[in-house]
Amino acid sequence: MGLFSRKGRDSTPAGEGGDLRQDPGSDLLEPEADDDWERPLGPRELPLRADHLALRDRCLSELATAGVDLDDLGAIGVGYDTDCSSWVAQGGLRRAKPGDQDPFIQRWGVAIGEHLTRTTDLRWATVEDPFGTDLGLFAESDHFALVPTNLVSGRFLNGESGWVPGVVGHLVGLRQR
Repeated sequence: MGLFSRKGRDSTPAGEGGDLRQDPGSDLLEPEADDDWERPLGPRELPLRADHLALRDRCLSELATAGVDLDDLGAIGVGYDTDCSSWVAQGGLRRAKPGDQDPFIQRWGVAIGEHLTRTTDLRWATVEDPFGTDLGLFAESDHFALVPTNLVSGRFLNGESGWVPGVVGHLVGLRQR
């Protein structure tokens, strides 16, 4: 994990000649292979990628089909809480297979993101930061970035409900148009 690397930036493993990416004789990555000194230190807005646009549009379609009013934070909260309760009742992380949670997290991340684009200065973008590149929201005025699925993922996996109106409402209050 690059952020907490114990090695100095210029240190190299013996016999590697400075290449920290991969051992030529192995399919395994070296421990610091995810260190990417090319990534920005702060968030950067990139044009919305086609796969991010498709994900957003798919989730918006699912939400419309389910009748979720994206202008109503209470309705988003109720929908999220319903899916979260169902997830927990089905065993949550104890019974889930890898990736089972992704559609839920993506759908409610997009719901929150869309609400924020309608009520604040944030706009959909591909956001790049030291942790990677994601579908996110960005404000050009102060380079504020937010990845809505990050708001959802930990809470969803832990079965936390009731948080959407308070947390998202707070963001709306901070980021008025």
